[in-house]
Amino acid sequence: MELAFELSREHETLPKSEVFACLHALSVSYVEKVFSDGILVVDTQLSHEALDTLSRRLGITHCIYEVKGCSKPEEREILAVVKNADIDNFMEQGLTFAVRVKAKSNFISEEKKLLERDLERKAGEIIRWKGYKVNLTNPSKTFVLLITKQTCFFCLLLHAADKKQFGERKPHLRPFFSPGVIKPKIARALVNLSSIKEGGIFLDPFCGTGGILIEAGLIGATLVGIDMQAKMVRGAEKNLRIYELKANLIVGDSSKMALRDNSVDAVVTDLPYGRSSLVSRSGYFLAESRTRFLERLHRDALNEVHRVLKTRGRAVIVSNSSSLYSFSHEFHFRVLENHKYRVHKSLSRYIAILEKE
Repeated sequence: MELAFELSREHETLPKSEVFACLHALSVSYVEKVFSDGILVVDTQLSHEALDTLSRRLGITHCIYEVKGCSKPEEREILAVVKNADIDNFMEQGLTFAVRVKAKSNFISEEKKLLERDLERKAGEIIRWKGYKVNLTNPSKTFVLLITKQTCFFCLLLHAADKKQFGERKPHLRPFFSPGVIKPKIARALVNLSSIKEGGIFLDPFCGTGGILIEAGLIGATLVGIDMQAKMVRGAEKNLRIYELKANLIVGDSSKMALRDNSVDAVVTDLPYGRSSLVSRSGYFLAESRTRFLERLHRDALNEVHRVLKTRGRAVIVSNSSSLYSFSHEFHFRVLENHKYRVHKSLSRYIAILEKE
């Protein structure tokens, strides 16, 4: 089957990579067919169970569709595709439907909206003449015309993201809060980029308030978190508890982790760069400059990540510096991908997806 993913436009590269990483985690093979205007189309075979798992995991995908036909983005050809589609193959008598048009454009004029509504009406008339009833408020099936610059995809909606869930998990709503933490939606995407499987051992060696661990726990990973500061570990435990999640939380030095070699399936962490990180394993930061201290801490921690990670395991490392990319090669990691996203005008985060060779 061909699946179309309507990706979030809040980042240029992360949403597509998240989809592929989730398919990898589910051991699902796929072939990329189209990537245009925030629409990713892949040819794959998914069981209903795998599709349900995929839809629950994704963080920065709006909707998943099954593609039933495609044409040039011209009205006559679009309506011909709707007319020729074998709707009876997946619509039973008595089921209701609605048609929606989604034209992927940053500029939406009033004239364009009128044209979309007219196209919805005409496509709906074709389906209605096949013997099905319209229900615009609570349809049994929703058909969507996804229109990009080059193509229109006639689709059946399979899953729409629950946009409220990440808002309900905003960091400041948790019992323990610290400024500067990664937002839940992005944390979920980072977890997915690690391709962690359900039940796999997942490590955050700088776990802080536990935001990344929460997102990993909600998709079924076995959690391990480490932080130098006892107050952070206690706070992370409180935050995990409100989502009924348990983790093995350790107060310790991430450059000397009390974990066995090759014992972890995936690692995701946001490397420290603030004042709270200026605490070394031997006491408080004194002689070295802040920059050199943090660089040494990051290198030592990455060396430990390589030691504890299983072969072919993935590490998703986030930093506020692009120097992360240069020293990732030093520890026998294969660099799979690099991403960058802007948090605000004075902070960008750099993301490296690494695989242990």
